[in-house]
Parts: sequence; C-alpha cells; structure tokens
Amino acid sequence: MKISLTLLTLSFSFVIFSQDWEEKASLPAAAIERHHPITFTIGGVAYLVTGAKPGAGVLKDFYSYDMDTDTWSTLPDFPGQARGFSYGVSTNEKGYLGFGLYENEDTFEYFSLNDFWSYEPISGEWTELTPCPCISRWHPAMVQVNNKIYVGLGGSEFGDLKDWWEYDIETDTWTEKEEFPGTERHHPYYFGIGDDVYVGFGHHNSFIFNDFYRYNPATDSWTELGTFPEQGRVAGTQFSYDGKGYILSGQGETHTNLPTGEFWEYDPSDDSWTELLAHPGAGRWAPGSFVIDGFAFFTCGEANAGEQKDLISFALTPSANIEEITSELEIYPNPTHGKIYFKSDEKWNNATVEILDATGKLVDQTTILNQTINLEKLQKGVYLLRIKGNNTVRVERVTVH
Repeated sequence: MKISLTLLTLSFSFVIFSQDWEEKASLPAAAIERHHPITFTIGGVAYLVTGAKPGAGVLKDFYSYDMDTDTWSTLPDFPGQARGFSYGVSTNEKGYLGFGLYENEDTFEYFSLNDFWSYEPISGEWTELTPCPCISRWHPAMVQVNNKIYVGLGGSEFGDLKDWWEYDIETDTWTEKEEFPGTERHHPYYFGIGDDVYVGFGHHNSFIFNDFYRYNPATDSWTELGTFPEQGRVAGTQFSYDGKGYILSGQGETHTNLPTGEFWEYDPSDDSWTELLAHPGAGRWAPGSFVIDGFAFFTCGEANAGEQKDLISFALTPSANIEEITSELEIYPNPTHGKIYFKSDEKWNNATVEILDATGKLVDQTTILNQTINLEKLQKGVYLLRIKGNNTVRVERVTVH
C-alpha cells in the first residue's frame, strides 16, 4: 500500500527551535498521583507503570500514552510485586523493569527487590526474567545500550552500593563488571549515548555529588569526566536523544527541590553541559520522563505541593514555526520488511537519510539511491527517518517487520 504524504519541510534559513513547555493530557482520573513512576517508550508509544505515594503505598497500575491523540489508556496491572523506587528501560521491541522497594501489607515495612521483568506490547504480556544475583536495591542506575542492560549503584539494607552488572537480553544472564569508581551512592542520574553509559551525581549520607563518569562496555572500564557546572543534584529524571544526554529537575545539595525545574543537555563530543529552558514550577523529586519522535515528556514526581500526575512536553527538534514549503513525497511500503521506496520531486534526489531508533539514537545513515533505501539489517521495531534534502529536512516514522 502506498502512503502519499504532503510534507511540511524545514528550511534551514528559517528554523526556529521550540522554547516552550506545552501542557498535555494528565494521567487518567482514576490514576493516583505518584513519585518514582517507571517510564519507557516502545514503537512510538510511551508506558508508565508502578510508583509510590505516601498514604497510598507502592503501586502496580499500568498505562500507555499515545502522542498523536494525546490520550492515556489504562492497561492491566503489572503482575509482579507492586513497587516504588524502581526503574525501567526499553528496546524497540520490549520494555524492562526491576528492583525497587515493596511494602509488607501486614507490617507496613519496606523490603528491597532484585527481580527483573520484560513487557511485550503486541501480546500485552509480562515475563519474569532471571533475577539479578546481586544485592537487592532501590534507586539504582539502569541503562540499555547494544542489547545489554546495565544496572548498578543504589541503596540497600547494607547501605549504598557501587557494584555494576550487565544483563544480556539475548541470553537472559547477568555478569558482574568493573565497579563504579566514585563513592557509593543512590538516586544517581544516568543515560546511554552511542555505545557508552554515563552515570553521576546522586546521594550518599549527607553528600550530594556533581561528579560524572563514562563506562565503556567494550573495555569494561570507567573514565571520570568533568564535574557538572552547577551544584550537585539527586533524584531527577534523565534520557538521551540524538547523540546527547539530558537531565531534568530533581533536588539540589540541600536535598530540597531545586527552585526551578532545571533542564540540561550533555554533549559527549566535548564533555560539555548546556542549560535549556526549565519546566514550569519548581523542581520535583523522583519524576518520570520519556521521548517520542523528538519530543521530551515530563510527568509525575513530588512537587512542593505534593505528588503530581500531569504531563508536559518540550520539542527537542526544530518546530514547525517556520516558512511553510509543501512537497509531495510518497514513501512505501510502511510497514516494511526491508526496502523503502520514494517517489518525490527533485529536491529529495540524493537526500541523506539518518535512521534513529525510538529513543532518538542514530543507528545508521544512508542516501536515497534510485528512489530506494534498504533497512533490511535493522532489527524489528519503529524508527525515525530524518531525511535531509536540498535545504529541507523531514522526519518520518516507519515500522520494520
């Protein structure tokens, strides 16, 4: 089936970047406000599950968010132990979560977890995986790169930790790796860029840090980077997109919410930080975030007025507030088993196509030759094609089966 698209292209001389946060649909009315939601994106759809709220305890409810319709859907509850202070990641095909704290309903005591789960959106099924052979923990770092998931640091009944573990998605096995070189800590910030993992900041005893480190999985080694240019921080949210890392909101060195919802971009090419537009209001403790098609979304967390369940977004890519130029372009088939065909006017001849996965990571780059590109070597999933023609750019979503 051919899909004919009338495209709004982006003229480089007129590009304007969005400088506003936009309010979106809050979680459903029946959903409880919370901190520590687990958030991840699969195939252009965002998911939010579990979390905690004083008085309501730990949670196991589950929701999905559709950006195109700005609507939430209520899904069946997570089948594992209700939890808070836990984290999750995703690939193009599945979501993963684990660790955190659960509450004993009889004694109201909290206990830590080391279990691990995957979620497959097509079937809607959760699968319990091999638990980590490490110490159970809460507030760890958790990052997915190159079909591996890395987990480490965090708090435990034995105190803060600095061990580092690799989970192999293909074999469902865990391997202990070189430990984190800084002070043990919980509630750090973290993200993956390219083949590397970045971890830093966080909390240990009375100290809140601003140090920052890179982990290289290929050499199983850590490198200390430059310190963050502002005060230390803890308990915010983070993500990566298009070769850069982002940290958002949280608490400062006094362990109180930052006065503004600070938003920073990290560039690994020169180990530098750039401050972006803060989200509205003060900072929040333990919010969640996710990325869909170049838009960052921020939700939940504990604000000065208590837990929240709102949703706001920020455009990480150029906005459409520019000169409008229409260009007819046909892309087919979509979904595809490998090849994508283009039928277009001359401005798209020999256009460069950057291929990004659902998290915004650049996975390949090619050129339109004979009105064709080949995606056969990609894994199944949803991808963004960033098509760069003659002074024009267009981003389109395609599904590879």
